[in-house]
Amino acid sequence: MKKLIFIAILFLILISNIFPQQITDKQIQIGLDKIYNFNWDDGFRAFNSIIKKHPDDPRGYHYKSIIFLWYYLGNLNETNLDSFNYFSDKSLELANQDLDSKNSAELKYLIGSIYYNKSIAEARSGNYLQALWTSNQMKSNLEEAVKIKPNLYDAYLGLGLYNFALSQIPSTLEWAANLVGITADKELGLDYVKLTVQKGKLSKIDAQYYLSQLYSRVIVDHPAAKELLNNLVKRYPKNLLFNFSLAWVEYEMNDLTNAEKHLRTVIKSEDELYPFVVSNSNYLLGNVFFARSQFDSAKIYYNNYIKSAINDDYKGYANFQIGLCLEISGNRKEAVKYYEKSSEGNSDIEEDLFAERKGDEYANRKLTSSEIRLIKFSNLIKQNKLAAAKDSLENYIEQNKISNDLKAEAKLYLSEVSFKQKRYQEALDYAVDCIKTEIENERWVHAYAYYLGAWSSYSQKKYIDSKLFLDQISGLDDYDFRNSLENKIYSLQRLLPK
Repeated sequence: MKKLIFIAILFLILISNIFPQQITDKQIQIGLDKIYNFNWDDGFRAFNSIIKKHPDDPRGYHYKSIIFLWYYLGNLNETNLDSFNYFSDKSLELANQDLDSKNSAELKYLIGSIYYNKSIAEARSGNYLQALWTSNQMKSNLEEAVKIKPNLYDAYLGLGLYNFALSQIPSTLEWAANLVGITADKELGLDYVKLTVQKGKLSKIDAQYYLSQLYSRVIVDHPAAKELLNNLVKRYPKNLLFNFSLAWVEYEMNDLTNAEKHLRTVIKSEDELYPFVVSNSNYLLGNVFFARSQFDSAKIYYNNYIKSAINDDYKGYANFQIGLCLEISGNRKEAVKYYEKSSEGNSDIEEDLFAERKGDEYANRKLTSSEIRLIKFSNLIKQNKLAAAKDSLENYIEQNKISNDLKAEAKLYLSEVSFKQKRYQEALDYAVDCIKTEIENERWVHAYAYYLGAWSSYSQKKYIDSKLFLDQISGLDDYDFRNSLENKIYSLQRLLPK
């Protein structure tokens, strides 16, 4: 018996020398967990240890490169981009060398993942054509991976995001997509992302976060997004991006208290590696206080955002909102200075385009008392004070001195209130009244009224009427927040009977 045990031990030693210990998913997941919780130093140690023990394995370099990608996305520092490219290229080189000797699903998945990260970096750098090319490389490799091994569920995340993102490619890049033969299916993309959420391993957390963003930004299913993000924040409470994303969803759901709590978590972190999320949290907290009609506090956080922003995104809107805060508080002279800065934002962002238009208008004329009252009444909706909002808006409409544009906007808000109260016929009636009210400047009001009419009809199972309301929107001239509304329309169209 002792002789058998001795032989078994010798055999195990021999096996361990012939087949050295391989990197396990558990080792990688430990490092990923550190990254997800923003424990960057521990993440570096985990992947440096893997690289030291397995210098010829491409995975250690790949996962280390992800840390630098997170850094770059958070602060746009070119040094971090250079480090990402160095470790990413090293991983790609080793993976291709291994591919020469063995063609496996795991290697194809790894190469696809490397190209996926490269496409994100290229897009963030504004190199959209290069991002398209790397995305196509990602797709080719991931498709080969799942062809070899259909149950490699991590690979479906990249394929899902590819299909979803490319189905919404800007018209300015459609020619390039056609040139390289890019086609995409949005619904298939969503199914693939869900598959990784359900059955993935190393990409499961990424998939959960991306699905939350698809739900919150495109599908417009905020409760589903909130459920995913709540779980992520509980597991990784130090992750600033997860906290900010949850706060954004809570703000959209009019849960201002919890939104403020999660935003303060981000701001208090004083994180120097992720200034993008910290600065945007100041912007969103400004929106929270504006929605509460606490204009002095809102002004502080908008100013904090402008001072700390790493690019021009939302700067125009923040300046415009500060102007409103000042004028509502009685300081017209200072307000004009900020209205004149409302053009300093990013023209690719709808809020900044709106701010530029309205800022120019308000710089040349005073806000009327009726306009100020309507701002405060609409804020009651964000505060979930629906009964108070309804009473105030109904009394407001009875005034004869308000313009048709203001009257139509008030009716739109009344439709929104009634819909939230599940008074769907009443919501429909207000939406129709809004549409029948002629407007001069605020064309977005009619567009959103048609949208609320469609939802109110759908909620009463009047599906044909719902489709007719949606059809009317496509015939409208250009209006503010068009892209946002198109995402909302897509959300409803998915529910309507085909």
